[in-house]
Amino acid sequence: MSNIDTAKEEFSKDDYSFVIAGEGKIITNKEKGLKSVIDLIESGEDFSEYSLCDKITGRAAAFLYVLLGIEAVHAKKMAKLAVQILDRAEIEYSYDEMIETVLDAQMKEIDPVELSVLRSGSAIQAIEDIKKAIGYSK
Repeated sequence: MSNIDTAKEEFSKDDYSFVIAGEGKIITNKEKGLKSVIDLIESGEDFSEYSLCDKITGRAAAFLYVLLGIEAVHAKKMAKLAVQILDRAEIEYSYDEMIETVLDAQMKEIDPVELSVLRSGSAIQAIEDIKKAIGYSK
């Protein structure tokens, strides 16, 4: 079974925010938001042989997946701007539903974290913008 298939299968078993699979390991997470993904980046671990399945992939998450070095992403919902980032980084992707953008919890406005990366030209700039937007600290 491929890493992406393993991640998708595990993801379907519970209410995870994301699942990462690779090298015979599975990492699951139920926390909302992007802090957990940033924690993985900050860990310094190599995720280049891993695939990820998540609920919603927006531009902000896509930038973080580039920094993680993920080889493939599957999302239940994927924003159009995320596709551009993943294409540029040559990360394989699939999705169940394409959405315009990620909305806030009330589903009324663009999510503040997504707004924070609209002008980010690189993943390195994006992670700093995301950290500011979410008040990230270890």
